Amino acid sequence: MVSIFLRDSLIHDHQLNKSMEGDSTSIDGNFNSNAAHINIADSVIMGDITQQTIIQNSPEDLAKAMALVLEKLGFVGNSQQSQISSEKNSSIVNVLKASKFMISSGLKIEGTTELKLGNAARLTGRLSTAMEHYERAISTFRSESNRNGEADALINIGLMSLNQGKVNEAYPALRDAQAIKFELGEENGEADALLAMANLNLSLKQNDEAEQLFKRALEIKQRNNDENGKAIALSGLGNIHELRNEFSSAQSHYREALITKRKLGDVEGEALILANLSNIATNLGDIGEAQRLTRESMDLRREIGDRRGESYALGAKAEQAQVRGDFSEAEHLYKSSIKSKRKLGDRRGQADTLNALGGLLEHQDKFKEAKTYYEQSLVIMKELCDLEGEAMALFNIGNTYLYQDQSQKAKDKFNSSIIVAKTARDHEGHSLALIQLAAIAERQNDIEKRHSLLIQAAAILTQNGLTVEGWLADNGY
Repeated sequence: MVSIFLRDSLIHDHQLNKSMEGDSTSIDGNFNSNAAHINIADSVIMGDITQQTIIQNSPEDLAKAMALVLEKLGFVGNSQQSQISSEKNSSIVNVLKASKFMISSGLKIEGTTELKLGNAARLTGRLSTAMEHYERAISTFRSESNRNGEADALINIGLMSLNQGKVNEAYPALRDAQAIKFELGEENGEADALLAMANLNLSLKQNDEAEQLFKRALEIKQRNNDENGKAIALSGLGNIHELRNEFSSAQSHYREALITKRKLGDVEGEALILANLSNIATNLGDIGEAQRLTRESMDLRREIGDRRGESYALGAKAEQAQVRGDFSEAEHLYKSSIKSKRKLGDRRGQADTLNALGGLLEHQDKFKEAKTYYEQSLVIMKELCDLEGEAMALFNIGNTYLYQDQSQKAKDKFNSSIIVAKTARDHEGHSLALIQLAAIAERQNDIEKRHSLLIQAAAILTQNGLTVEGWLADNGY
């Protein structure tokens, strides 16, 4: 499984200030001239803003305190982190609580601060809250004729829409952001928009288009000496080569990105790329090297208190156990990963791992057990409005019915999967469901319908620029 480096974050700083010690509730930042500001900041980070706090302090002081706290938590400029450590999670939740009270009390928050709050909300799974902050940010920027800020807000809105499977909303936001950055001559910012659009193409399986965008962004990032942006583009290119099974090229790109991340001291980024390199080693059949890389990634995540990252490393170890045929160990590790993600509130990660566990059990012909986990994944995907994930879960549930000779139930699930896949523009998922419907038609001796469905399955791929591979290609479709 490819760990898409850019899925969660495409707008990064060179190196975020990560000097907060643990889950500290004390701010000793930049308000040296006025201790009262520090007290406000303490109230913000504890989520302890009251009406009395608002009455006793000026809107300017309250805004400064909010900005300081967000900066100390790592939200600098209009950038967003790829993830947050567990130590910072409770502080971020408190900040969001404080901001909600301030906004409901009629205080106006600056556009840049709204962007940071949106990023904080997104990273803690509060997607609707994040969108509210982004939309207020873009409204503020437009009222101030701040085109650069407007473009940054549009990029974040585009990424939010993309993460929710709302491709039709993501594309115009990212397109407009790129146009504004180009108009302003803000080349490096334009590259951020290009990276976001590349991620959009990648999610649509439009790998050739994504590759060209990653390459354009890489050239700009190199020209502007943006080392972190360069690493992001290199990792994106690594993702594409990995998806094409071009493992040596993927490995080369990941290694170059890893060097940059280590130079920047970005431990989180380093851990993620090590996980990608572990995937490559697994695909190249070097299980020992894959295990070493996974251990190294997990050690780094523990070092920085990244329990979310640890939970993903457990999933990687489960995949490795599955590859080497140790199904009992794989099941144990998948369940440990799910438990960890549940504790952390990582709903998307939980859904993905539930799906992987279902796949492991399905491989062992444990279809009823597999269906249980697929159904749990489906519930979460629906909650998250992740259409592609929902289509995948429906498809997998359909397979468990098919393998148990319950053709009508299987047919219903595959048809439901197609409806969702069409909405998500998941052409590959649509095609796969048609192939399974063709298998049902064959069981029912309807050879003409089988042939028609397989022609449709191949046509959907070719009409959308995807290559017909595997069973369809081997059988002349």
